Amino acid sequence: MGTSTDPVYLRVLEDLRMRIREGMLEPGARIPSRNAIIARYGVGETAAKHALQVLTTEGLIEARAGSGSYVRKVPAPRYLEHDRLHFPGSPFGVRESGADGQNGRPDGAEPARRLSWEHQTEQLQQPSPYIARRLGLPPGGSPVTVTRYLLLADGAPVQLATSYEPASRTAGTPVAVPEQGPFAGRGVIERMRSIGVEVDQVLEEISVRPSLRAEATALAIPPGTAVLLVERAHLSAGQAVEAGDIVIPADQFRLRYRFDVPGMPA
Repeated sequence: MGTSTDPVYLRVLEDLRMRIREGMLEPGARIPSRNAIIARYGVGETAAKHALQVLTTEGLIEARAGSGSYVRKVPAPRYLEHDRLHFPGSPFGVRESGADGQNGRPDGAEPARRLSWEHQTEQLQQPSPYIARRLGLPPGGSPVTVTRYLLLADGAPVQLATSYEPASRTAGTPVAVPEQGPFAGRGVIERMRSIGVEVDQVLEEISVRPSLRAEATALAIPPGTAVLLVERAHLSAGQAVEAGDIVIPADQFRLRYRFDVPGMPA
């Protein structure tokens, strides 16, 4: 609820956002023009313009040249299953079959989807200070191998993943380039095991932030649209042997985890 000390545009933004999310303004509906917002809410042009800009950045509306702004048609959220821990790039997979989900929910009832990965590796890259800290590397001195992945379903982008590995960890081994050699496509855990490094823990931290311009272009979403960011680390005896960032459009997908429940001790 806005207060008298909030910026004026928030009153407009919160009302329009609520009307869109509660279905009072349906997908395809025309949003009030800037002049209509000024008249209806008693605000100035700057506040009206700012509110529309924020709604566009959030991916709720889209502007059409010479016509105005309209509620963006967003498909119903689909599920990305966290069931592919041994896959390269990301553990989150799209259902490839049309089978129904468990518990009688139809969330898995989709036509079969053709999945594919695109990837590109760059060796001996200087990591950012943040990536260096996540990998436990000294700043400014230890290069990393960077592999970028794009997952597509039926040719449409679903998620981005960027993987960082200390170059010294795999240098001179058959797995120095993740998607080349005998363990291509086998994922971090199996690749590291092949060179005597046992991954014993995977850590993931999930947050939400606006998409960066390059991410938005790759994922075919408006710049600034909210994305889920999964920051992952593969650990061996407490030391990170890989760090990864997975970026997923927040308005298109939900992440789903399943956990086996251990039996009660006798």
